[in-house]
Amino acid sequence: MAKEHFVERLEATKEFFDLAEHARSKRYVKRAAFVFHQALEQAYSCVLLTLTNYGPPSHNIKFLRSLAEEQDRRLADAFPRDQHRERAWFNTLNEAYVKARYSKHFEISEEALGWLAEQTALLPQLVETVCSEHLAMLEANGG
Repeated sequence: MAKEHFVERLEATKEFFDLAEHARSKRYVKRAAFVFHQALEQAYSCVLLTLTNYGPPSHNIKFLRSLAEEQDRRLADAFPRDQHRERAWFNTLNEAYVKARYSKHFEISEEALGWLAEQTALLPQLVETVCSEHLAMLEANGG
């Protein structure tokens, strides 16, 4: 089951990331923010489902991030919290799930979107490492 979750969710993460990058290249910033949100949601769900077989029914990437990082602190490298500006950008992305689709007042700068894209690109690499190690441990222990 863990391997199925891993394969399905990591693939979804990468697909959403590619779609977000396409939207960003077209300067569809609201759509790009929303789809980057989706990529992160899938990445954090990948970790939670692979490692615990549980993924809470939440779209709140701040919440999902905290749960995933409790499973493996290396995931925190993707979105460090030491700079106020970067924390604010992550919070904006968290709000994008609703506001980028429905609010005419939602805004995100090109600079913020660029940084979020870089960090979102890093997360699947970390997720793959964490989950692959867990799957190898399960296999070594007989399933």
